[in-house]
Amino acid sequence: MRYEFDLMDDENDEFEQLADNVGTVLVLDQNGESARQQPRVMISLSRNAMIGLGTELIRMAHRFEVGRHVHVEPMMEGLVCQRMGVFMTPESSELIIACGDELDVDSYIPPELQE
Repeated sequence: MRYEFDLMDDENDEFEQLADNVGTVLVLDQNGESARQQPRVMISLSRNAMIGLGTELIRMAHRFEVGRHVHVEPMMEGLVCQRMGVFMTPESSELIIACGDELDVDSYIPPELQE
C-alpha cells in the first residue's frame, strides 16, 4: 500500500476529515505513573530523523492495533540502536510510542464549547 500526500498543501489532508487524529502525551515517573505536575516535553530531531520517524509512524499506523507499542531508548556506551527511524542521543529520555484508542476531538470538548 502507498500513502501519498502533498507536502505543500496541508489544507486538504484526508486524516483530518473525521477529526479523529487525536493523541495523548504523558510524562511518566520511574514507576510508570503519570507525573503530578505536567512539565513541558520537547522533542528535537534532525531533518532526517523527522523523515525517519514520520516514515516509521506511517508504517506503524498501517499495522495499527490498539495497545501495540515500541520503546525507543537512548544510545549508551556499547549500545547504539536505531528504533522507529531515529537514533536517540545519550541524554534523551526513553520514548514509548503506542497505538491508542483516543476518540474524536469533540469527545474531549465540553458540549457548551462546541460550535
